[in-house]
Amino acid sequence: MFRFKPSTHTATDNKQSCPDIFEKVTLPVTSQPILSPPKDLQLLNTPIITSDQQQKLNQLQEYIETILLPTSHEYHENEKRFLTTGTLKRYMRARKWDYEAAKTMLENTVRWRRDYRPDQLDPDYIKPEAETGKMYFNGFDKNGRPIWIMRPRLQNSKDAERQVKNIVYSLERGIRLMPAKVENIAIIVDFKDSSVSHNPSLNTCKKFLDILGNHYPERLGIAFVVKSPWFVFATFKMISPFMDPVTKNKIKFVYDNVDGKQDDTKATTNEWVHFKDFISNDQLETDFGGDYPFRYDLETYWKSLLDFTGDPYKVIDY
Repeated sequence: MFRFKPSTHTATDNKQSCPDIFEKVTLPVTSQPILSPPKDLQLLNTPIITSDQQQKLNQLQEYIETILLPTSHEYHENEKRFLTTGTLKRYMRARKWDYEAAKTMLENTVRWRRDYRPDQLDPDYIKPEAETGKMYFNGFDKNGRPIWIMRPRLQNSKDAERQVKNIVYSLERGIRLMPAKVENIAIIVDFKDSSVSHNPSLNTCKKFLDILGNHYPERLGIAFVVKSPWFVFATFKMISPFMDPVTKNKIKFVYDNVDGKQDDTKATTNEWVHFKDFISNDQLETDFGGDYPFRYDLETYWKSLLDFTGDPYKVIDY
């Protein structure tokens, strides 16, 4: 952010260049996350549905109604509002409009949600995982996608089950932060100061990919990897075979320097990018070169997140 600096130069001075006519304004540090989307969004175009695809959607809708929980069941409303047309489209797109494959995938998710109740995970149970700020939402990219920030170096837990539930909880909350007509999220994984000991295990990575790919298809819009040490490239190479090619291509590595120079761009075949092309400065933390001077505080963040997404949770249309 800039403001005009009154000039004190004489007429003679004005004949010379005045590089200090603008000065950078340093905003006060805040712990309040940006959870409301900006107004100037560049919404992505929704793919047009063909008549053949619409027929498959109708067929899937008819089938889903046959397995829907009875109205007397306590989870009926949650399930019904999950199984929207938008959800059916995402599962169809994820399976390249193969009806049987999409039907199987969706049915597996329905069973999983009935057992796991991901939209009803208890915030008090999850909160210890959020103490250090290793995973939180702050800001939106230019397409209106909530930005999910991850910092592996701040890992504070050895409870594998709760770690996975924290991921699911975050996905559910991210969906509730999405503006109208936005279907997915942006992720920033910041590996600054991370060591091999902070690196998630291969098993945890596979679990994350399994949940994201099989139960939250089409929910990842783009993922940025920042300050990548050598072991990140090694891990990425190991988990790549388990990734859907479309998902893999959504992962971008961020240049450390504004001039685009990077010593290790050959460490991965994935694209190298600049944040400025995807996220406006006012939505990006100063740690990543933006203008938002954010400092994570658990209580401030937790209260804001629950205020926006439901305390303890709320039922929404997916």
